[in-house]
Amino acid sequence: MTGLPPHTALRLVEAVAAAGVLLGSLERLARPRELADTSLASWPVLRLRHPRYAFGLTGAALHPVVAYPAVLWLVAARAAAAACLLAPGAAAHRPLHVALLTAVVTTGAALGLRGAGGGEGSDQVLRIVFATLLLVALHPTAAVVRLGLWFLALQACLAYFVSGIYKVTSRPWQDGTGLTGILSTRCYGHRGVATWLTARPATTRWLSRGLSTAEMLFPLVLLAPAPLVPLALAAGALFHLACAAVMGLNCFVWAFTALYPAVAWAALGQ
Repeated sequence: MTGLPPHTALRLVEAVAAAGVLLGSLERLARPRELADTSLASWPVLRLRHPRYAFGLTGAALHPVVAYPAVLWLVAARAAAAACLLAPGAAAHRPLHVALLTAVVTTGAALGLRGAGGGEGSDQVLRIVFATLLLVALHPTAAVVRLGLWFLALQACLAYFVSGIYKVTSRPWQDGTGLTGILSTRCYGHRGVATWLTARPATTRWLSRGLSTAEMLFPLVLLAPAPLVPLALAAGALFHLACAAVMGLNCFVWAFTALYPAVAWAALGQ
């Protein structure tokens, strides 16, 4: 099996990540009240976390951009930039390409201020992906493209390995209660699946251990024989699709699979 050309792999990364940003932005625009001043993401409250957000020049500059309802225009601009990146030939016009990537990076950073923490894992991955794409686009030599792809491939391996090693060393994840616990929550749970797993502790225990081990061993995909690489990535994609269906983590599918072209490029001999 031959490897992916580096520019093709990078373009696939960008297209999948842009689709994730577009989906996430449209979801926010479909539920504008979640960003209103009466919501948990109320900017008048969240800005009090840091004095520089609440007072002074920084606070004065941020408020017109991230306060409700102006923040909806920020989300719309992010969606528009992501949609343009999906258009064929978007990367052919370098100044426009850089401008679109800059728009996604800066709007992501601004919207990150609306979160009480670091955001979901998908938010963090997409920030890393688009920051890398922007840096590569600023100086798109062959060496920089390859370096960017290696960084993204290793980032995928690190993300899965850290998640796996945490679960392998965590008693709740090894006895299965961690899995049933999260599936019993209101935000990320599924009552039917949680009930089914709770009634089958042995199955839940081995399912949880298998998931933990698979995540921890994900970096071995870089050393796997070529025919096994698509199978490993397909298994990862199915895992994220299952999480989307059961837990509602839709953007995780796009964020993590956006890294897969880079992993495939690195694993298949570049």
